[in-house]
Amino acid sequence: MNIAVEALQAPSKDCLDVWLNTPRLAKCGEVFTPAEPMWKPDKSANHSLNWEAAITCVSPDWQPWLHAVLAYRMADQEAGSVNQVASVLSRAAQAGIDPLNEDHLIALRERFNVSEFSSIATFMAFWHDCESLEQRPSQPLIKAYKELPRKKKSSHDVILSLDPEQGPFTQFEQDALYQWIHEQFCHGRLDCEQYLYLRMLMIYGQRGVQVRMMVFGDFTKSDQGCKVSIHWAKQKGDEAGWRVKSEIFSLDEDLYNTVQAYKAVVLAQLCQTYPDIADWNAAIENVPLFRKKLDHDEAGPQERLSPPVLLNSPLQKSLEDAPNPIFHAGSGTIKGWLACIERMQGFPISPRTHQPLKVTRGHRFRHTLGTDLSNAGLDEWTMARALMHKDTTTVRKYRAVSPELLTLIDAKMSDHLAVVVNAFTGIIVTDRTSAKNGDRANRQIEDVAVPKAIGACSCAGTPKR
Repeated sequence: MNIAVEALQAPSKDCLDVWLNTPRLAKCGEVFTPAEPMWKPDKSANHSLNWEAAITCVSPDWQPWLHAVLAYRMADQEAGSVNQVASVLSRAAQAGIDPLNEDHLIALRERFNVSEFSSIATFMAFWHDCESLEQRPSQPLIKAYKELPRKKKSSHDVILSLDPEQGPFTQFEQDALYQWIHEQFCHGRLDCEQYLYLRMLMIYGQRGVQVRMMVFGDFTKSDQGCKVSIHWAKQKGDEAGWRVKSEIFSLDEDLYNTVQAYKAVVLAQLCQTYPDIADWNAAIENVPLFRKKLDHDEAGPQERLSPPVLLNSPLQKSLEDAPNPIFHAGSGTIKGWLACIERMQGFPISPRTHQPLKVTRGHRFRHTLGTDLSNAGLDEWTMARALMHKDTTTVRKYRAVSPELLTLIDAKMSDHLAVVVNAFTGIIVTDRTSAKNGDRANRQIEDVAVPKAIGACSCAGTPKR
């Protein structure tokens, strides 16, 4: 679509309506019209932007200008960031808080978390600096936003406190979860997609966004063994972009074979569902493991009940050349999976909380791997590289918490052993003559050794191998 000249001109009060009805270019490269009720130029975004609800937080004479600056922001920032701003503005309107009123700033800060308040402060500064708009926030208001002390972050650190719902899993919890997902997958109660997602988190401990980036072509096999490419999450101030920088990790051959079997199933489904759109034999390498299958703003009830293998889009053909973010599952979709998995029958129970394990807190897997690596004696930089950290700041927490985690495990073992110890009501004696009925053969328990055919067994008569 061609962009009209009007979209490139600064709007005045007289022509603002015309400007808002003129299609504009978003940062993602797609076109949207600001006057349309919902914006979703970036099809990979989880939600549409509802500007009508957002602008009601300010007085009517300011609303058209807030509408316009949101449109400008769509050209400057990713859709997800602008969606967050619109969401905060909408909730501020519901609470009767005006972000343009300096007297409401403390209420705004207390109503929202640190990240949400900061997003509004940054947005207001952007609006103030947007010289294309005639009506903008005042300099004293921007100064008030800047100087207002931020709400203190909680001192509760889920790593250092070994939080049983958000911190690292114990070895017992890891083993129980590992066994459960294997059993459910083998019995067909866990989808291959869900099984692979959990396995990747448990093995590599990366952020959810990094796992969701994966495509089938990231899994390779050569003379050096099986490998997987894991891409860096986009860091603050990093303009490298999506799926640009990656690291290579070793991969278990059984897991590689599982991925290849799943790849064959997905390829067959794509060829059957979309036979003429793309050369799927070439495109399959760029198809995500964890796929977006529906546009929830447009999908009907039948599609939701039985979604296709991949989002129906003319951009499917682009997968012949490279991965495309619009086809990757969003964080909300994955969190929905995990929440359903937590409610499945027989899901492992945490001995610390006596409740089902929490797997919706995705960073738990990261914290677990970090703690395990520390327990294994790895140095800080080796741990940082394994976790794809730029520095060792967080890694030091894992080093600090490792002894505490081992103490926690020892305490838990003591609790279990105490049940056995406390059940014993007899008297321990050193010889037969000190015992009651010590002379009676039927009151004696023989010391029976149970030898094992392993090198560690100390029984002289046990065959070794």
